[in-house]
Amino acid sequence: MPPPDAAAMRREILDEVGALLREHFAADAWGRILVEVVAGRAGESVVAGVDVEEIVGDEARVDEVFGGDAARALMPALARATEALCACEGVELGDVGGGTFVRLEKGFAWLPGLVRAPSLRLDRERDALVARLKSNNEKLHARFKARGVTLDVEAEELRWTSDSGTVGTARATLIGTFAHGTRTWAWASHNPSLSERARRAAAELTDALAERDLWEISTPAFATDEATAWALAALVCDRASADGVQRIARDEGALLVLVREARQRL
Repeated sequence: MPPPDAAAMRREILDEVGALLREHFAADAWGRILVEVVAGRAGESVVAGVDVEEIVGDEARVDEVFGGDAARALMPALARATEALCACEGVELGDVGGGTFVRLEKGFAWLPGLVRAPSLRLDRERDALVARLKSNNEKLHARFKARGVTLDVEAEELRWTSDSGTVGTARATLIGTFAHGTRTWAWASHNPSLSERARRAAAELTDALAERDLWEISTPAFATDEATAWALAALVCDRASADGVQRIARDEGALLVLVREARQRL
């Protein structure tokens, strides 16, 4: 669990790290850095590697800065900051493997895990996709007014329920899962705990996507945040002309399920 004053601690750490990144790591020349942090021989956190993405400046300058003695001397500070930010987020450093610093117009954001830059096409469409999904989900909610939901993954069936029983059913195909502890999204088509039938049904959703240039589609599992998991589910929903996406909460995270052929129970 994150500490009660986690938000204030997070802002303070990011302000300090931001000044460090600007002064010593050419922060004006890149969009994000992925800082891998592992336990050292003495148990302390050490930086095992840094990947720089979204370079917008002189790439040679970026290589020189990150390969220089000054950067190496400051790596322990990045490791300590990453460890502290994991604590603020309520995740275990060993589970997420490090963190990602994202440069914004003003200041920096931080994500637990090694979070790659999104595909350009997905990034451009993201807001519109999520807005359409939100509208669809609101219509489903208004239509069924359910108090609960049950899912049979193998039968691809979802039921909305109220105190009086089932109020609606739908064809439901598992898109993927988001794990809170590791902050990872995994496509259901690659989930070994599912039956072959369920994996095949999930694979049909992504196989039907025309956007084959999206690295997210061809990567079975990767570090991200839940908002991006929703954006990917929104993409699947939009391209399948489906009714919406249902979130099923689990202790370890959440399932995102594509909803089609929704119908009221008479």
